[in-house]
Amino acid sequence: MNTLFKGITAILPDEESGFSAKVCDIAVSDSVISYIGDDAVKNGFVPDRTIDGRDKLITAGLVNSHTHSYMSLFRNSADDLMFHTWLFDRIMPMEDKLTAEDMYYGTQLACLEMIKTGTTAFLDMNIARDCITRAISESGLKATISRGLVGNGRDDEGGKTRIEDTLYDMRTYGDNKRLKFMMGPHAIYTTDRGYLELVMEKAAEYGLGINIHLSESVKEIEDSIAQNGCSPVKYLDDMGMFKFHTVAAHCVQLSDEDIDILAERGVYAATNPISNAKLGNGFARIPDMLDKGVKLCIGTDSAGSNNTLNMFSDMNFICLAHKGNCRSATAVSARQALKMATETGAKALGFDNTGILKEGYAADLTVMDMKYPSLQPVNDPVAAMCYSASGYEVESVMVDGEFLMENREIKGMDEERIYFECNKAMKRIDG
Repeated sequence: MNTLFKGITAILPDEESGFSAKVCDIAVSDSVISYIGDDAVKNGFVPDRTIDGRDKLITAGLVNSHTHSYMSLFRNSADDLMFHTWLFDRIMPMEDKLTAEDMYYGTQLACLEMIKTGTTAFLDMNIARDCITRAISESGLKATISRGLVGNGRDDEGGKTRIEDTLYDMRTYGDNKRLKFMMGPHAIYTTDRGYLELVMEKAAEYGLGINIHLSESVKEIEDSIAQNGCSPVKYLDDMGMFKFHTVAAHCVQLSDEDIDILAERGVYAATNPISNAKLGNGFARIPDMLDKGVKLCIGTDSAGSNNTLNMFSDMNFICLAHKGNCRSATAVSARQALKMATETGAKALGFDNTGILKEGYAADLTVMDMKYPSLQPVNDPVAAMCYSASGYEVESVMVDGEFLMENREIKGMDEERIYFECNKAMKRIDG
């Protein structure tokens, strides 16, 4: 299928400012962006369909670099709690009651929300084999999937089973080119050194990267210093974990040395600004990490702590929170936030041919309707995305040239069934 977006305002990569907006034609041939320029047809493109781009904005699809999709079931059910109370006293007891069907529909709900708000790829950490990956696969989104790994020692049978869950999903869904996999050790406070070494051995054996929660709370830092004699970052670095392609979620409580280590090792730091603030964990040192060259990307975390998976909200918050916290209007710019939420996020997930609008790249696209009072006049579309868009201006989302949503119509997902099943599950779990 050849699709032409005719005369559409596009957010394109720009060497000087990071991004610039230009009215142009964008041609999609099957799964790939084949032309960006003034006139696709004059340059030989033959469209099967043409979409009028007037009053529309097109950008690379957003990338959510850290979430727990199944936990969309827990939205608005664990609020105003400090992190460790939230996790151990509220979330984990509810997780113990989940069935495979619950997690399937919770994940479908997450995918539905992400599509409706312009996300085309995400990094997931989950707690079960098959049901979650199946839901993601059916959604059409791109995803890098990691089974959350918890274990105590190399011989922990439960821990070994969780590793096997990852390998099972890899074998079962490996033909789906929109899916990738990582090893997902949950955190240093739910695993010990022996188990982490086993995880790294398996990652090396299967050529996988690592997705881990890191330095999220003050308690995590204090406990690590007491038990290991160093920060969580230093502990994992000394262990050799950062030799792998690593995505470290949160990275809130970092020392200068920690930041230097992350920068030197090329670790992707997936900041979750709204979740970190809501759970009382504070603000990551984003301006310092940017200055040091840390690879920064943005995640929403789960709907159980955010409470949405709307990347527009997190792009807005990361800019505003750090401007206020640093008392500097230049602390984090809209263009920096958009790069974290697109290009850097895609690289963190291991998708090297997406995340920007560029010829030859995957046609993973988000199209927004700009005819909203809050977006007019259209002065700087990049600023509009971070400072005035809500996310629900998104009208169409394409992955590999396939519309997952077109003119706000979701393709291939039963919205009403998803809502019904999720509400039914939570009435049983927490009714």
